[in-house]
Amino acid sequence: MKDLAIYNWKSAPATVISLNDTSVAAQLKARVDDISVKVGEVIDAGSVLVRLDCTDYRIAEQRVEAEIAALEARIRLAERRLERTRKLEQQQTASEELLDQREADLAVLHAQRRGAMSQLENAKVNVSRCTIRSPYRAVVTARLAAVGEFADMGTKLVEIMDIEQLEISAQVPALDIETVEQAEEIYFEDTASRYAVMLRTVTPAVNTQTRNREVRLLFSNGPALPGAAGKLIWRDSQPHVSAKLLVRRGNDFGIFISNTGKARFHVIPGAQQGRTTPVDLPLDTVVITEGHYRLEDGQPVILYNPR
Repeated sequence: MKDLAIYNWKSAPATVISLNDTSVAAQLKARVDDISVKVGEVIDAGSVLVRLDCTDYRIAEQRVEAEIAALEARIRLAERRLERTRKLEQQQTASEELLDQREADLAVLHAQRRGAMSQLENAKVNVSRCTIRSPYRAVVTARLAAVGEFADMGTKLVEIMDIEQLEISAQVPALDIETVEQAEEIYFEDTASRYAVMLRTVTPAVNTQTRNREVRLLFSNGPALPGAAGKLIWRDSQPHVSAKLLVRRGNDFGIFISNTGKARFHVIPGAQQGRTTPVDLPLDTVVITEGHYRLEDGQPVILYNPR
């Protein structure tokens, strides 16, 4: 059986998809000063995509920094006043009410400083948003804005596609899902090359129109280009036998095997004449390949070159 087993190759349509296909948008209102990339350009993570006019936001940042500096000076003064008032209160030359007032004044200044620090953090975030960078290694697929154009919050500026986070999406007939899950060899094949891939997941839903299930796979080595269309091919791990070995006895198709010197008719459910058929026999089973058309179940046989 081992030498006779046939392992069929199966296929299904498949496409390489990028997990990140993004329209990068402005996060603040500003004029577009520069678009640093061109369509088709491959860029690294962190590369500058767009620069926005940041004049107003830098002024706002400087204004808050000045406010914080003024508050810190007032805090230092309030701390000195509070310290003097405490000494005077201990000498009973200052009232307890004045001490409470000094402590309250200092607490108010600290609260104002905390609020100003939050404003400064927000101002710094806005300044950082004036320079828009790529979050991943990508290819630029479109420029959606022009230099000098005013961008509002949410205005789309460029489109980029991740070229490293890639998967294959294949539409596999529901009846073949088990063969994909058990396959030891799986490939994605396009017009140019064949790529080794590995199964990531099978979606737990069946398309009601096509009766297919989506299979997601990862590239084992180098990936194909994002968007590439091709097919998923895999080798069925279940052994099949050639249609030439099938014989019909009664209403059943099957094959003859040798067991203790006698021919035994092994019925293969679902077998069809003229087609290779999956079998569930051990690989060390001795299959009769010649003279099997005339055999009957239980008939003594003499084997030559058993396999």
